[in-house]
Amino acid sequence: MPELPEVETIRRDLEQTLVGRTIEAITIHRDDILRETEPRELREAVAGRACRSVRRRGKNLILRLSGGAALLVHLGMSGQLYFTDGPEEPPDHTHVVVELSGEGRVVFRDVRRFGHMELVPSGRVADSSTLRNVGIDAMSDEFSADYLAQMLEGRSALLKGALLDQSRLAGLGNIYVCEALYRAGIHPEARCNDLSGGDVRRLHAAIHAVLAEAIAAEGTTISDYVTGNGVPGSFQDRLRVYGREGEPCGRDGCEHTIERIVQSNRSTYFCPGCQRRCRAR
Repeated sequence: MPELPEVETIRRDLEQTLVGRTIEAITIHRDDILRETEPRELREAVAGRACRSVRRRGKNLILRLSGGAALLVHLGMSGQLYFTDGPEEPPDHTHVVVELSGEGRVVFRDVRRFGHMELVPSGRVADSSTLRNVGIDAMSDEFSADYLAQMLEGRSALLKGALLDQSRLAGLGNIYVCEALYRAGIHPEARCNDLSGGDVRRLHAAIHAVLAEAIAAEGTTISDYVTGNGVPGSFQDRLRVYGREGEPCGRDGCEHTIERIVQSNRSTYFCPGCQRRCRAR
C-alpha cells in the first residue's frame, strides 16, 4: 500500500505538472471508484476548473480546484496516480483519466480496486468521508514526541497496531512501522504501555527519520507503486528489515538474522538481537 512517503512523492510530482493547468475533461471508467459523488456531478464540477494546489494528509491527496471544489484521492492498496504526456493508451485497470489543457493527462490506475475519489466543497475537506476519521499527519509539526507519548499512554494494545491506526496518526503503514521499530531498537511485540520515556523519544525520532529518508528516495516500490511521473521509487534498496527475512542484520556487532512474524494478518520483520521488548515499567 502506498504510505506517506509514496503519497508525498506523488504530491510533489503532481504539484509540478498539475498546478495552474485547467481540467478539460474527466473520463470515468468505473463508477464505484467515486465515494459519495455521482459520475455526472464530478464531470460537470471539474470541467474548466484549474488546479490551485496539491496537498496531502496522511495517505490522502487533496487537489484544490478553482471555483471552490476539492478532489480527494486515496490510493488504496495498489493505486497509481501519475502524469503522462505520451500518446499511448492508458493501461489495464485505469479507472479515471483527467485531460489537461495543453498536453498531458493524469491517470488513476488501481489493480486491486481499494482506492477512491471524492468531490467536496473546499470548506468541507476536513469533514469529508475520506478525511473526517484521519488523525494528525506523521510529518506535521503536531506529531511531537509528547503527542506520541500521549497517544500510547495507558494502552495495553500492541505497539505496532497502535502506530498503524490512521485515526490517531496518519501516514504510517506496515513497511515504515517495521523500519522505525528496528531503528528505535523496539520489538514489534512490545505493548504501548511497555515503553519508557526514552523509548518513546527514540521511536519518534526513528519515525521522522525513516519517513524523511524514504521521501528523499521517492518512496518504496515493491510491486505496484510509481511516482507521480510514472517511475519506481528507490527506497526499497535501503530497507533494513522489511522483506529481508533470513538475511543478516546490518547493524555492526549484531550476528542475528532478520525474522518474520505475522501480526493482524500482516508480515512483521525485525531483528531479534537488536529489538528488545521494552519491559521498562
